[in-house]
Amino acid sequence: MLSDIGAIIVTFNRLEKLKKALESYECQTLLPKYIIVVNNASNDGTKEYLEIWKKENSEYEKIVVSLSENKGGAGGFYEGQKLAITKDADWIMHADDDLYLDKDYFFKFNEYMNNNNDYNDCSIICGKVLYKKKVSLGDRCILKNKWTIPFFINVDEHEYKKEKFYCDFVSFLAVAINKNKLIKAGLVKYKYFIWFDDFEFSYRIGQLGKIICIPELSADHDREDVKNLLTWKLYYLYRNQTDFIKCFFKFQFIFLVIIMVLKAICCPLKGKSFMETKMRLQGIKDGILGKFGKHLKYCPGWKYKKL
Repeated sequence: MLSDIGAIIVTFNRLEKLKKALESYECQTLLPKYIIVVNNASNDGTKEYLEIWKKENSEYEKIVVSLSENKGGAGGFYEGQKLAITKDADWIMHADDDLYLDKDYFFKFNEYMNNNNDYNDCSIICGKVLYKKKVSLGDRCILKNKWTIPFFINVDEHEYKKEKFYCDFVSFLAVAINKNKLIKAGLVKYKYFIWFDDFEFSYRIGQLGKIICIPELSADHDREDVKNLLTWKLYYLYRNQTDFIKCFFKFQFIFLVIIMVLKAICCPLKGKSFMETKMRLQGIKDGILGKFGKHLKYCPGWKYKKL
C-alpha cells in the first residue's frame, strides 16, 4: 500500500549516507508513491549507484535527476519541486541525503491525515529531527521579533512533549509540503544556492497555511558537527538572510542591516577571526545588491587557512 506522499532527496558526494537514507524509505511500513533523488553532480560513485538503484523493482516509482553541475541544496530542491508538482501525490517530503526516517514515519503521517480534518489548511506537516538521539532544536523555529538579529528562536524543547505544535521556520529535514500550497507560494529560491533557502521558503509558504510539527514523527540526522568551525556556508547564511529581511521585513530592513554589520565588525572582539568579519560583510553586501548563485570563492571545498 502506498501513502499519499512523494519524496525529494538532494544528494552531493555522500554515497554511503545516501544508501542508508534510501534504505530508511524502502523499509517504511507504508511506502511513498515515489522518490525523486536529485544528484548534484556528485563524483564519488553516486551517479553509477543511482543508475542501478532506479532499475531495481519496487512498489513505488524511482526517479533520478542528474544535474551537470552542483546547484547546492536550494538548486537541488528547486529541480525536485519542478518535477514533484507534476506527480500524483498531494504531499511532498523534503530531506537531505543524511536523514534517516523512522520506519513508521509515513504510516503515522497517514494516520494523522485520516484522523484530522485540519490538514487542508496546512502548508507543511513535519516531525522532530534527532541528532545523536537528542532533539535538534534548530530545525524548528518561531518568529521572535522583527527588530532583532536573530529574528527567530528555536522551538522550546518542552513543545516536543505535546501531540503537535506550530512553527514559522523549518529546515528541509523530514518536512511534508502541501503540493497545492507549494504551487501557490512558488518554488524554493534556487538562487540562494545553500543555507536559509528552507527558512525563506517555509516562512513564505507559511503565509498560506499553518506549519504543524508532530513530534511522534521522527527522523535521525547524521550530520557533521561543525560547531565553532568557520565554514564557507557562513557567507550564504548572511547573504540569503539579508535578502530575506529585504523581502519580508521592509520597514525594519535598514535597522537590521546596521545591527548585522556592527555584529560582523565585532567578531574579533569575541575571539573570532577577521576572516569571519570579511565573510559576513561580503554576504550582507551581496544580499543588499542582489548578487546570488554560487560565490566564486566561498564554495564547496573552501577551507579557512589561518595565517
